[in-house]
Amino acid sequence: MSVKLENDQSIDEILEHLQEAGIDTQSIEGTLMAVLESGDIGPLRRWAHDQGVAHGHSGGTVAMLVEHIAPVAGVLKGAFSSDEDLLANLIGAAVEGYMSTDGHAQGSPPPPAQMRDRLAELTALHRINSAANSSLKLVDMLSEIAQAVVAVTHADVCSIFLYEQEWDQLVLTATSGLNQDSVNKIRLRIGEGITGWAALLGKPVPVKDAWSDSRFKYVPALQEEQTVSMLAVPVVLFTKEKLVGVIDIHMFEESDFSENEIKFLETVAGEIAIAIENARLYEQTDSALRQKVAELTTLQGVSAHIAATLNLTEVLSLIAHQAAHLVRADSAAIYELHSDAGILEMVAQYDLQHPTHNIHAWKAGPRTVLPIEQSAIAKAVMRGVPVPMPPDSDADLALPFASEGYLSMFCVPLVAPRGIMGGICLYNRAEKTFSDEQVRLLDAFAHEAAIALENSRLYDSALRGLQTKSAMLQEMNHRVRNNLQTVAGLLSMQLRRIPPDSDGAVAVRESISRVQSIAAVHDLMMNGDVEIESISLYDLARRISDAVVSTLTKPGFRLQININQEEAEKIRVGSHEATLLALLFNELISNAILHGFAGMMKGTITITVKEESLLEDALPTTTTRNSSSCITITVEDTGVGLPADFDSQRSANLGLNIVRTLVMSDLRGTFKIEPGTRGKGTRATFSFMPNSYS
Repeated sequence: MSVKLENDQSIDEILEHLQEAGIDTQSIEGTLMAVLESGDIGPLRRWAHDQGVAHGHSGGTVAMLVEHIAPVAGVLKGAFSSDEDLLANLIGAAVEGYMSTDGHAQGSPPPPAQMRDRLAELTALHRINSAANSSLKLVDMLSEIAQAVVAVTHADVCSIFLYEQEWDQLVLTATSGLNQDSVNKIRLRIGEGITGWAALLGKPVPVKDAWSDSRFKYVPALQEEQTVSMLAVPVVLFTKEKLVGVIDIHMFEESDFSENEIKFLETVAGEIAIAIENARLYEQTDSALRQKVAELTTLQGVSAHIAATLNLTEVLSLIAHQAAHLVRADSAAIYELHSDAGILEMVAQYDLQHPTHNIHAWKAGPRTVLPIEQSAIAKAVMRGVPVPMPPDSDADLALPFASEGYLSMFCVPLVAPRGIMGGICLYNRAEKTFSDEQVRLLDAFAHEAAIALENSRLYDSALRGLQTKSAMLQEMNHRVRNNLQTVAGLLSMQLRRIPPDSDGAVAVRESISRVQSIAAVHDLMMNGDVEIESISLYDLARRISDAVVSTLTKPGFRLQININQEEAEKIRVGSHEATLLALLFNELISNAILHGFAGMMKGTITITVKEESLLEDALPTTTTRNSSSCITITVEDTGVGLPADFDSQRSANLGLNIVRTLVMSDLRGTFKIEPGTRGKGTRATFSFMPNSYS
């Protein structure tokens, strides 16, 4: 009986491990030294016996004694290499000591030799229970149990078959000693083989010579050629009289299984039955929880995808696809309810087995309409409750899916806050019943889909309204522009009847220029047939100045107009401000041509546009303009300048009065007119805060 240290551990390391396990090392340190000197576990047995005696004197229970000894055996098992079972030896010696103390107190003899066998059995059961409680994962737990049974029974093989009620079969789930590749692949019917026979009888079946027994079934994949004797014991959950499985042990040498051995394996089967049932319940609960998380995750993803688009066609196609995917249905069809017309119309469909059955392919076909009064599907939708229906419902109404070989169908109404909008029908090519959880999941999905569908419809309606209004605005813009051009043309015809140099001719030319300026704004606000939101001040100033020059300048007069293009192109204004600014540019340029350049043959007009922030720091160029910025526009000419007695209030002509009114009343800005740079010419400046726009 050799005993030696494992992994070159020292006594100090072993004592440290014992302390970590909560064991008083003073009582065992000398014992460990004696074991190493003698090479035998005898000193440990005596130590355990003394611990049992002390426990008996102190009034402790056997269970408390086992809890005290078991950790010591656990630590020493990893530290010593021994050809004996330390746990069984130490617990056996400890209980003997405990019993001797109890027996001495009662004047009874020491425990018989059979007591040690019983203690060994209890120790073995303790080990098997530890294996059964080692994991809640069924496969791992059964593997541990199989190994523990082999160790404590000294069998050569242990195999555990679990009963699958759905298939009425026994499935090899764990083995110690046979081919591991056969796990979960070998199936036996009830009554097939010695294992199946034990399950059928509901009691142990010991066989001394398995190969000569007519009930024995040879399975090559198990590689059990060495098997001679075999004991099969059914694993039964007696609280429910429920077959859980069968546990087998194999011997490679002929063996007569004693009554005690059979009873022991029956006890093991009873112990592991509860553990197996608990592990199965845990895995079912865990699987159900994972399934629920997966379903909720899918529902969240579906809702996010549906909410990501407002295009009605895309939403319908997506709802049909995701509804089928959510509960693994083969096909899905969406019906839209038109209660005012009394019909249910198919608006989308999706078939997972036939991808060509999608909304795009379907739309090319004939329209499918179900009258509410005649359609079973329509009546189910109107009830507003999910309900299973025969797959051939409405077959007499030429419904496409009703005649394609589906065996089950489930109808879920699309209920939005404003009422029922339609329904989703899910088709399956096999008989399928949805659980309460799946029905609730589909109902939640249908509610989300109905809201998305309603939002999409509102979006389409609003979009159509905007398109209609846009078309009306374009038509109005064309008519206003054409009318302005007509007015300008009529004024031009009248101008021919007036002496060219008369005051009347000048007034008419100014009026023509004003009308053309307003018409120019309408031209700029239209890009082809599309109305634009804003125009740049450079485009506006250039278009108006060109129109004024062509209308008011006399033949032979050379006029140069300069605009700070880079800055002016960055500043954009909306249609209302553009119209006002067009009139302002027209009046100021007209004034310069008619009055500033009187008697001159050439001249220059400089238009300067700039924008300034009213905050401490200038706004970035990418920032949307708002009321925190100010636009300043200067129109300066190189003409004769203002008269010496000029007064901006009393001396102002019609053009300047128009400018002052537009700036101060309409733009709510400031205006001033003064001599030009270095006292030459005239400079008119106005500032205003623009309306905010993107």
